Amino acid sequence: MSRPCIKPLGIDHAAISVHDLQRSVEFYTSVLGLKLTTREYLKPGIEYFLDCGNQLIGLIQGDPEQGMHLLAEGGIGANHVSFRVHARDFDEAVETLKNNQVKIAFMKKREKSWSVYFYDPDGNKLEITAWPDEDKA
Repeated sequence: MSRPCIKPLGIDHAAISVHDLQRSVEFYTSVLGLKLTTREYLKPGIEYFLDCGNQLIGLIQGDPEQGMHLLAEGGIGANHVSFRVHARDFDEAVETLKNNQVKIAFMKKREKSWSVYFYDPDGNKLEITAWPDEDKA
C-alpha cells in the first residue's frame, strides 16, 4: 500500500443545505448551543458558519427548486452529522432535545458509546455522541 499524500488533521467543517436559513440558525444556536463564528466571514441570506469545538458547521441556504437531499437513512450520500458531548452532559442534552420538541429517531447507551439521533427543522439527521470510558480519563 502506498503512503498517503494527504495528511488530514481532522474534520474542518460539515456543510448542510437548509430550506429556511434563519430558522436553522435559530435551531443550531438555541437548541444545540453553537455560536456564530468569528473565524470565517458570514454571508447573511446565503450561509453562516457556527463554531462546534475546533470545527465548524456551515448552514447554506438551499434552493427549494432543486428538491431534497437529506442527511437521512439509506441511499447514497451523507447520512448524519454527530456532535460530541462529555458523558456527564449526555442526559441533559437529550432532555434539551425533548424540551424543544425535537424529533428523536433513536437513542441507545452502548457499552462504549452513547448516541441519540434526531432531526433538525429540515429533517436532516443529526447525532449527539458521548464516549464514557474516554471521558473518565
